[in-house]
Amino acid sequence: MIAPVRAIFVTLCNFAILCGLGLTTLLLVYSVRFGQCVKLPNGSELSYEAFVDFGNSFLRPDVVLRDPDGAIIGKEIWPLHVTSIATLGTAWPERDSSKPDFSFVWTAETGLVKQEENPSLYTELQTTADSTSYYIGAPVDLHVNTLWMFKRLSEDKQYVGRSCATRYFTI
Repeated sequence: MIAPVRAIFVTLCNFAILCGLGLTTLLLVYSVRFGQCVKLPNGSELSYEAFVDFGNSFLRPDVVLRDPDGAIIGKEIWPLHVTSIATLGTAWPERDSSKPDFSFVWTAETGLVKQEENPSLYTELQTTADSTSYYIGAPVDLHVNTLWMFKRLSEDKQYVGRSCATRYFTI
């Protein structure tokens, strides 16, 4: 009676060890692929939301814009414009969300300023960013999204970041 119980116990232990090794390998592979980030000169960063996203097909995470503290400013931003002092764009709502889209300007001094919440400061920051700084990654007349900007700037070594505020997984 003890031999069958011991065999089942050893089999379950081996199965648990194999599952643990597989999960560790998956996390290591995904962390190499999705653990990179782009540090923008204005202080914000573009990075993947997580190493693994169980809500997306092929477990591929979305690229997001974050502030220096790691808080997500927006997931899908189009158009996205980056200058030396500000990040400007329109953040679209998440899938199946009742949240409306919003236009924003993010600077290190003011943080996130939404057009709907503070139109005068938004206009002032947008005008200042347009007149006193240069555009990074794409010219002002080229409307790109977060993924495009991330891919473009991750090829330039001066923007590649080493530490990112990336979660292990999201649902």
